[in-house]
Amino acid sequence: LTPAALLAWINRGMACCVPAITRRSGMVNKFTGDGMMAVFGAPLSAGTQQDARDALASLLEIRSGMDALNHQLAAEGAPAMRMRLGVHSGMVLAGSMGSSERLEYAIIGDTVNCASRIESLEKERHDGTCRILVSGHTLALLYPDGRQDDGLHWQRWGDFQVKGRQEPLEIWELREAAPAGEGS
Repeated sequence: LTPAALLAWINRGMACCVPAITRRSGMVNKFTGDGMMAVFGAPLSAGTQQDARDALASLLEIRSGMDALNHQLAAEGAPAMRMRLGVHSGMVLAGSMGSSERLEYAIIGDTVNCASRIESLEKERHDGTCRILVSGHTLALLYPDGRQDDGLHWQRWGDFQVKGRQEPLEIWELREAAPAGEGS
């Protein structure tokens, strides 16, 4: 693609994501080339469980939007888009950082680093359009009583040691659909 066509293509993907995030009290904090970082619960939290639920609803809308976008792109003869999403929940440091010459709202901390590491895990292990990985901590917020009766299918990937962290992270993938005869 030409640079202008590539930028337009990337922006169409971002247009699937940003409204899905902002509609649910999330905030896109920054764009990172062909990626982005979003946060739920900053600057104000609706409670950790609600923040996790809002993130999940956004993920489901993004996945649906990406499928619709890929149908449009195919009809135009344009390349399909694929996306990896990584989610981790926890405390962050959020606030204005910089100097009087340049100031920005920044979100930093172990939680941010973990979400980034989760997104980039085993890049070749990617079925479908939109791969959604979440930490066991986020899954526990989504299902505090352990019951996953919402019809979603979660597949455990296992425990992963990620850079910059002593304790491994338990990783789960939100699959496209539950296989026939199999529960979540």
